[in-house]
Amino acid sequence: DIVLTYTNGTGTTSLNTDLVASVSRDNGANYTAATLVLQGTTGGHNIATAHDITLGGTDTSQMRWKVRTLIQGAATKTTRIQAVSLGWS
Repeated sequence: DIVLTYTNGTGTTSLNTDLVASVSRDNGANYTAATLVLQGTTGGHNIATAHDITLGGTDTSQMRWKVRTLIQGAATKTTRIQAVSLGWS
C-alpha cells in the first residue's frame, strides 16, 4: 500500500496523470504503477492511496517508492507533496 498527502499549488492535480506513484521490491530495478484514489483531506492536504498493489517475488527487504509529478508548469499547474508512506505485509 502507498499513502501520500499533497496540495494543489496552481491548478488542480489529476491523480494518475499529473501525480503518479510506483512501488518496487527490488531496490528500484523494476517498478509497478499504483492506481491512486483520492480518500479525502486532512489539515488542508489531499490524501491519495493505492492498496493491494501486486508485485512479483517475495523479498521485501529492498522496498522503494517513487512519486512523480507530470504536466507541471509554474503558471498552469504545480503539485506539492507533503508526505509519503509505504506499507506491506
